[in-house]
Amino acid sequence: MELIGAEFFSIIVVAAILFDRWKVQKQNSSLPADKAFFKLLVAYTGFLVIALFNHASILQVVKFPLLLERSITIVHLVTFPLFILLWLLSIESQLLERKPFVILGILQIGVLAVYAIYSLADILLGRAYILDDTLKAIGGNGFITTVLLSVAYCVLALAIIAISWKKIEMGNHLLFIIIPLLLMVSMVFFYLFEQHNLFTLGTSFVLLMNYLFLLRKRLEIDSLTGVPNQTAFMTRLEWILRQGHEATVFVLDIENFRFINHRYGIAVGDALLQSFATYLSTLVQDGVIYRVAGNRFAVVAPKLSHNEIVRVVNRFKVKIKQPWEVADTTISFHVNVAIIELPDHADAKDQVVDTIDFTLSEIKSRRRQSIVIYSKRLMLLRQRRLDILTALRNAISNESMVVVHYQPIYDTSSGHLVSAEALMRLQDDQLGLLMPGEFIPFAEHAGLIVNLTEIMLRRVCTFLTNHKTAFRHLNHISINVSAEDFSSMEMSKRLLDIIDNSGVRASRISFEMTESLLLESYETVKNSWGAFAQRGVTLALDDFGTGYSNLEALVNMPFDIVKIDRSVVSNSTNNFELITLISVVLERLGKRMIAEGVETQEQVEFVRAAGIDCMQGYFFSKPVPEDHFLNLLRYDNAK
Repeated sequence: MELIGAEFFSIIVVAAILFDRWKVQKQNSSLPADKAFFKLLVAYTGFLVIALFNHASILQVVKFPLLLERSITIVHLVTFPLFILLWLLSIESQLLERKPFVILGILQIGVLAVYAIYSLADILLGRAYILDDTLKAIGGNGFITTVLLSVAYCVLALAIIAISWKKIEMGNHLLFIIIPLLLMVSMVFFYLFEQHNLFTLGTSFVLLMNYLFLLRKRLEIDSLTGVPNQTAFMTRLEWILRQGHEATVFVLDIENFRFINHRYGIAVGDALLQSFATYLSTLVQDGVIYRVAGNRFAVVAPKLSHNEIVRVVNRFKVKIKQPWEVADTTISFHVNVAIIELPDHADAKDQVVDTIDFTLSEIKSRRRQSIVIYSKRLMLLRQRRLDILTALRNAISNESMVVVHYQPIYDTSSGHLVSAEALMRLQDDQLGLLMPGEFIPFAEHAGLIVNLTEIMLRRVCTFLTNHKTAFRHLNHISINVSAEDFSSMEMSKRLLDIIDNSGVRASRISFEMTESLLLESYETVKNSWGAFAQRGVTLALDDFGTGYSNLEALVNMPFDIVKIDRSVVSNSTNNFELITLISVVLERLGKRMIAEGVETQEQVEFVRAAGIDCMQGYFFSKPVPEDHFLNLLRYDNAK
């Protein structure tokens, strides 16, 4: 009865798996159907049904005609190598190329067909299988052949797994090995003890383990599109790089997808993503598609030649230029594509992600082309940026790398030097002198800008303290700040503490913020901005007139100074009437004015005629090192 008990237990396991699979598929039809595993379940169910009839006959629970009982016993024996072959074919289909898989499959099926014909013929001949009085198989060439063929299939499976070890995805190795090992051991036990309980229970265990593995894999499936998600993508990258495989990765980013959702509705946006995922599954032969973010997909394909990549790109261009028909809606949209070759461009998955982000950011910043293959030139540019980021981090711990240059600001009426703008540079042993336009964006992105502002403020305060006599006629020195410096009252306090600890009067310090940054972070900075004004720090609005100009900000924020951008100063259209109009408005608002970028005598005259208080620019002096600036101060004081 233990045989029937084992089969009933296995039927319960199979029924539970089938029910759970049906329930999950019903809840989300976009999930993969696991067809190969379902075929194995069906085959194993057939095996169990035949086994139940066989053991019911052996135990005389049900009586059949003698010939039918013998037929059931032999058919039951044939199902052992048949079921093992199905497992083997499932493994081979995942590990072998199509041609060797087809050839080997034909040979294996041919051998099984010969064995099956030989066995079924013995139903009438009665020579190959020795059965006892209950028609239980106890020996004979047929019985030995059943065991040997089953074991041979298992050994072949292990050999294929060993040869294809590097092809097996990370985390799957144990599952691939345990299946043929357990089946082989169970067949040996069947031969030795003439009981196949271990085979039945072992197979149930393997099926259950395989199903649990599939459940885990489902967690890596995007519920909307039914394709693998970012977790699966990262696992795939790690496996490719660890095994040293070559691959071509296409990353496709749908631009302005929020606008699509806003204009057409989320339902249409979801339908577009589903349609786009379906199309991508046909884009590259043998490519696997992943949804790696809300509107970003990746296609991982075997290594493609340059010509193959070009053909794929051209097909995609033709498709994406056409309007997309989804949910009774016609949508046109833009897609940015980054193409990365592995392992040429990265040897770790985090590097791959950084490379992808870098390439897409380059596409979006340049706007000249929407499809970019990561190349040697981009590698050098990316390396330059990484080197700059390293230099930034080094400068935080080694403040001597921060070099301060000063650009003097002159009074328009008297011509005297009355203030200055402090400008930061980084001196790196490898990269040389770095200008703000090259490293400030990275400092902001990396969250290091606040540290640099603190260093800059300390350096300026120290400069003022060490040269009190030279600075006695100077109104203030201004420092450029970012929205991050005003993100909280705690940050404001840290900056004010630096000023207090230096002994410099707060009014000798000025903070400049560009109008664009202010308007982007108005709510964040206005409280801190007011706190600085209350302590006497001079506040300046930089780059006024660049196209962002907002009178509300001018009225509501406590600016002492408005710096008029060089684009306004250099605009000679209508005899500089624009600068005159701006000057009138700012004067009525009670703001002091500084004209930036003054480079010619003509501009000096028009700035003076417009009634602007101060001016700076290359006509007077470019930004200069501390010693040179001190000489300018001494010369001006001596006049």
